[in-house]
Amino acid sequence: MNHFGKKIGRWLVLTLMLAIWSVTALAEQLPVLARGVNLSHWLQYDGRQPVTLDDISLIRKAGFDHVRIPVDPVYLGWNPDAIFIRKSQFELLDRLDQAISLALAADLEVILDVHPQETVRNRIETDPVMQQAFLSFWQLLAMRYAHFPVAKLAFELLNEPQYYRAGGAKQWDQLQTKIVASIRRYAPRHLLLLSGIQGGSIAGLLSMTPSPAVNVRYVFHFYEPHLFTHLNAPWEPFISGPEGMMTGLTYPAKGTLDQIRLLPNANQSLVNEAVRNYLNEDWGTWRINQEISKVAIWAETYGVALSCTEFGVLRRGPDELSRQRWLNDIRSAMATVGIGWTIWDYADVFGIATAVDGWVTDDGAVIPKDPLNPYRQFDHSVLTALGITVEP
Repeated sequence: MNHFGKKIGRWLVLTLMLAIWSVTALAEQLPVLARGVNLSHWLQYDGRQPVTLDDISLIRKAGFDHVRIPVDPVYLGWNPDAIFIRKSQFELLDRLDQAISLALAADLEVILDVHPQETVRNRIETDPVMQQAFLSFWQLLAMRYAHFPVAKLAFELLNEPQYYRAGGAKQWDQLQTKIVASIRRYAPRHLLLLSGIQGGSIAGLLSMTPSPAVNVRYVFHFYEPHLFTHLNAPWEPFISGPEGMMTGLTYPAKGTLDQIRLLPNANQSLVNEAVRNYLNEDWGTWRINQEISKVAIWAETYGVALSCTEFGVLRRGPDELSRQRWLNDIRSAMATVGIGWTIWDYADVFGIATAVDGWVTDDGAVIPKDPLNPYRQFDHSVLTALGITVEP
């Protein structure tokens, strides 16, 4: 049997294992998290994408079974530098209560994702005092939501841990273990979603040695290759990189440099090198399957279950057909090995839905003119790429 055949065999074993795990999860009344969507820019950043009952109903009607709610603790009132935790710090958590309840009422499962800004996350990773404050924050969240149904609510401990420095895997494992203990004091049965390092990437997860535990699942994010998924991303480091210097990159990787159009002030040699690497690495269906198989084999080796809680393509980056092909390949690769997923995102710059009556920001987000009634519609071609068929 060749190497690819062996991988297929392992996929089949893993699929069987995950099927058995799904039955066990049902018996334990854990969330399935098969296919969902991230409600970004709602309770984080500037809150420019408010979500209403109509949005939740639209998501449920489309066939999604869960939503991931990224939450910036500081945006909701957390002060990590306070000597004592005061009730007033968490008054804005009422908004999170309402968000979770809104989704649960629509029979959607919920991932509560703690998603701090970069500066706060960096402090959590490096400052022992900040780490203790973060443990206390998670303990408070666990106390607050312990009575929410175990079958519907999962906790994702920290979005995209970095830890690129030497010894990072061990340091993150130690902190993550402490967070788990803080949560388990008050929410002993809820599903916990644990991450690897290096931005929650597959490479970061592969550097970890997980310990199979009850009601735990490991998660990863997938945006490879960034040259394609973040083409024309209007923030650093992409503005200054080849992603911000060209248009015309297609997926799957094929053709020549002739299809690329340089933007003003582009560094042509830098762009040429990046595109050649993209072509040489043969980004397409086979390469995507190869990458997903790595994490599937890792999960099989350690006997743990997986979810992909972020993947996506910038909406104003590549052409629409290339974007759809990439999304279809990722979704298909994960379906082959039984990995549930949550696309990034619902309605912002990676959005699969758009406000019908809105205005466009400099970074390409469509902001509803009436935030109390943000009428949105799905891009049905993207839903098709995700394997979702919506009745007219």
